[in-house]
Amino acid sequence: MKLSFAGLVGAIASTGLVTTVLAANPEQVQQLINTRQCEGCILTGAALYSYDLSGANLKGADLTSAALQGSNLNYAVLTNSKLEKANLGLVKLQEADLSGANLAGASLLGADLTDANLQGANLQGAVLEGADLRRADLRGANLQKANLLKARMAGVKLEGAILKGARMPDGREAK
Repeated sequence: MKLSFAGLVGAIASTGLVTTVLAANPEQVQQLINTRQCEGCILTGAALYSYDLSGANLKGADLTSAALQGSNLNYAVLTNSKLEKANLGLVKLQEADLSGANLAGASLLGADLTDANLQGANLQGAVLEGADLRRADLRGANLQKANLLKARMAGVKLEGAILKGARMPDGREAK
């Protein structure tokens, strides 16, 4: 039996073997690096290891699965940004505004979030092991099943935060 190309693509797609791959817009990546202004940019999967992006405006940007490990995002505005499954390990986010951001499943291993605003952020399933969250504002944040093991949390604001199933700094599971 002969299959046309369109028929073959249709058959493969119906089996679930085809996935949509979104990629960062190269012009917008360069814009971010050059100007630190990229409000609403599509930076999905961008590789931005160890960049100095302090004070960057990334409000509403899509950084899903982006790799920002070791970058400096101190004072950055990431309000309502999409950071699902992003690699933010060892990232500096001191006094950054991540209010309303979606960080579900993101890795923030050893990240510095001192004095960061995470009000209403979604951190469900995020890895914050060893992160510095001192004086961070997590009011109304979703931390369900987040890993906070060995995180520094002195002065953290947690009013209204959802912690069910989160691994707390001392190793216990929040109820």
